[in-house]
Amino acid sequence: LRRKGRKEGASRRGRRVRFIHKLSIGGGNMTYEEMYALACKNLAPQDYSEHCSAGDVSAVIEGANGKYYTGVNIDLACGLGYCAERNAAGSMVTDGERVARRIVCVDRRQGLMTPCGSCREFLMLLSPQNADTEFLIGLSPLRTARLKELLPHWWETFGQPQK
Repeated sequence: LRRKGRKEGASRRGRRVRFIHKLSIGGGNMTYEEMYALACKNLAPQDYSEHCSAGDVSAVIEGANGKYYTGVNIDLACGLGYCAERNAAGSMVTDGERVARRIVCVDRRQGLMTPCGSCREFLMLLSPQNADTEFLIGLSPLRTARLKELLPHWWETFGQPQK
């Protein structure tokens, strides 16, 4: 486990602020339970101002390259925030990977979540191979759903000849 770009600095109000730019975990096969534990560990709900909060949702993505990428959501009052899955996917793309094998996403109560419609489309458009990306939807018993099951009629399929 390597944390890149971790440093501390003083905020304007004198409180210590921790900056974590990117978390990438090298090769190795994490179980779904380990991915879930990492997602829960990264939950860090913060209200930065009356217009900005973050960390209520956390995601872990296993890329096809065998690396793991994490992200948390950022909510802005103006609507320009983004989801934890897209945050983690951004780190994955920055690392040169577009294909996700597995994704675990949790809410602030550590409950499993499926991606919103925007994240489903986003992942599908990164690579058609992401149609087979598995999302953890249950721990006991272990249950998963593929992106193509969660998004059977994504926008590119409209207007195509019917089979």
